[in-house]
Amino acid sequence: MDKEKDYFQEDGDLQEILGRFENMLNQVEAYFFDVHEFESIIDHYLDTNHFTKAIDAVRYGINQHPGSTTLLIKEAQVYAEKGESAKALKMVTSLEKVEESNNEVCMLKGMILNQLGKVKEAEVAFEKALELSYENMEEILYDIALSFEYINQYKIALGYLEKAYKRNPERLIILYDLAYCHDRLHDFDRSIKYYEIYLDREPFSENAWYNLGLLYFKKENFNKAVECYDFAIAINDKYSSAIFNKANSQANLGEYEAASQTYKECILLEPENVLAHCYLGESLEKLENYREAIQWYRKSTEIDPSYSEGWYGIAVCYLFLKLYNDALYYVSKAISKDEENPDFWFTLGNVHAHLGSHTDAIKAYSRTIELDPYDDEAWLNMAHLNFMQGETGKAITVLKDSYSYTFDIPIINFHLAGYHYIIDKSDQALKFFEKGLKLDYTEYRSAGKISPGLMEAPLFSDLMEKYIPSRKSGKRN
Repeated sequence: MDKEKDYFQEDGDLQEILGRFENMLNQVEAYFFDVHEFESIIDHYLDTNHFTKAIDAVRYGINQHPGSTTLLIKEAQVYAEKGESAKALKMVTSLEKVEESNNEVCMLKGMILNQLGKVKEAEVAFEKALELSYENMEEILYDIALSFEYINQYKIALGYLEKAYKRNPERLIILYDLAYCHDRLHDFDRSIKYYEIYLDREPFSENAWYNLGLLYFKKENFNKAVECYDFAIAINDKYSSAIFNKANSQANLGEYEAASQTYKECILLEPENVLAHCYLGESLEKLENYREAIQWYRKSTEIDPSYSEGWYGIAVCYLFLKLYNDALYYVSKAISKDEENPDFWFTLGNVHAHLGSHTDAIKAYSRTIELDPYDDEAWLNMAHLNFMQGETGKAITVLKDSYSYTFDIPIINFHLAGYHYIIDKSDQALKFFEKGLKLDYTEYRSAGKISPGLMEAPLFSDLMEKYIPSRKSGKRN
């Protein structure tokens, strides 16, 4: 239905009609209602989701006005809105046989067909409705568009919205839905265009400013996002979602001090907002205020003990503080809440490595890789721990196993070069070293950290002269 529809107001007239109808339902007294009054009664019950009473009203109405097509259409509408679409379709199909030129019947049929997922058939019914319509075309086009929006058929909805927009480019609700549908189709630039047109005409729409902010956020234009959220907040300073998303944008800009203050504003409005507490902790962590960050992370877990990211944030802060046993406790707590998060297992591996528990660290990195085989740091760390234990062959095996996922990671190739050089496989070392240089020479020194002799070997020096610009000019880094 049209978002701008002028619903029958809950005024004295409707209350009086409803009172009489309720009395009749309770068999207190019999009353007569005209068709328009029955329509109002039925619409009221539909609006308040009282489907049983709506059906009662339809039955009483048809009993008093047995020839009323309007009430028969309402009956089908009631069953459609109640979720009995197949039954509603049978009713409307029967109506269509005797009301071939009734555009309301075709409209209702199209909406019911959409409910049933019969999109192509719905389009046919709607096109017929348009052919039979001679007035209110803009309204009909908009209602058709909404029917397709409700079933996530945004591309089809856009076709009808654009036709409605051509008929009335001043109508704000059409602009709003055009922007919404383009957003859902990930056509962010067009969505922005329509929201901007909308805001030119209605600059005090806090929701439009908020939605525009979301679009700029998706486009990673965080400065513009903050600007839009500021407009929304200026209109409504209690708009907690806008405040929260402004903080997210500031954090993405690296403005962690500002983000921290904005998250605190959000928390004042929403004391139970778990994400706001956790993200505030993360911003403070970025500012290296680890102790304060821990306090906010901990509050997020108090609000929701199952929230794994809160426990994980505490662990990361303790890791930075070099309190490894505390970090171990909290990262284990995070994993107990979410065993499928590779970041948690990676951090567990780091904690065990710092504690000198290399076997446990290798197990944690191995689990990380099971969950995310593209995590090159986990592969590198696991290989390095094997190397530290004197297992250079195992280190090579680990990185070779990774190569299906990490062949284009320069540092993987440089480490493979270093490990191969240590076990006197210079040909293999040279191959991986050159591959790393071709991908990105900047991390070439990592091979030398593993095997210092490699950097002085003539064949490797020649490759460095070939691929590293500073060396080509005769300089040494």
